[in-house]
Amino acid sequence: MPERLTGEAWATALHNFRETAWRWEAQGVYREPYEQGPLQQFLAGHKPDLSFMDGWLSAVRQGAGAGRRYARVRVLTDPLTDYLRFENSFTHLNVAAGEAVRVITDTRRRELELSSEDFWLFDDEWAAPMHFDDEGFTHADVITDTATLNRFREIRDLAWKDAVRFGDHMTK
Repeated sequence: MPERLTGEAWATALHNFRETAWRWEAQGVYREPYEQGPLQQFLAGHKPDLSFMDGWLSAVRQGAGAGRRYARVRVLTDPLTDYLRFENSFTHLNVAAGEAVRVITDTRRRELELSSEDFWLFDDEWAAPMHFDDEGFTHADVITDTATLNRFREIRDLAWKDAVRFGDHMTK
C-alpha cells in the first residue's frame, strides 16, 4: 500500500521538491472549504477575496526565484463549470508568480485517453495521485514504482505537448 500524504506532510511535499513540480488538474469542480466563500462572492458578481492564494503564490515566487519550475495543465469542461470560471478568473496570478499554466479541453483529454484523476509529479521521480471527497482534498499517495510512474510521465508529456498556454487560450 502506498504511503499517504495529508496535512503537513502534503504541504511539505508541495514546497520541498528539488527542481520541478508538475500538476495534472482534471476535475471540473473542487470543493475545498477555504474556496467556498470566494467562489460564492465570484458567482454573485463581486470581487472575490483571494487571500487563500497568498501562501501558494508566495511559495511559487520564492521557488521560481530559486530556479525551481512549477507547471500545470488544467482540463476545461465545455461549457466551463462555475468553479472553472472562478479558477480561470485568477489564474493570471499563478502565471505572474512564475507558474507555467496550460489548458486542454476535456474532449481532447478523452481523445488522448488521459486520466480524469488529478496528480502531481515531483522531480520526475515520484507521483502523487490526489484523492477527494465531497469536502475537498483528502490525501495523496506516494507512487515511485517505475511502471506506474511511467504512465504519469506519459500523461504529462502528452498533455503538455497538446495543451495551450493559459494566456493564449484566454485571448481566443
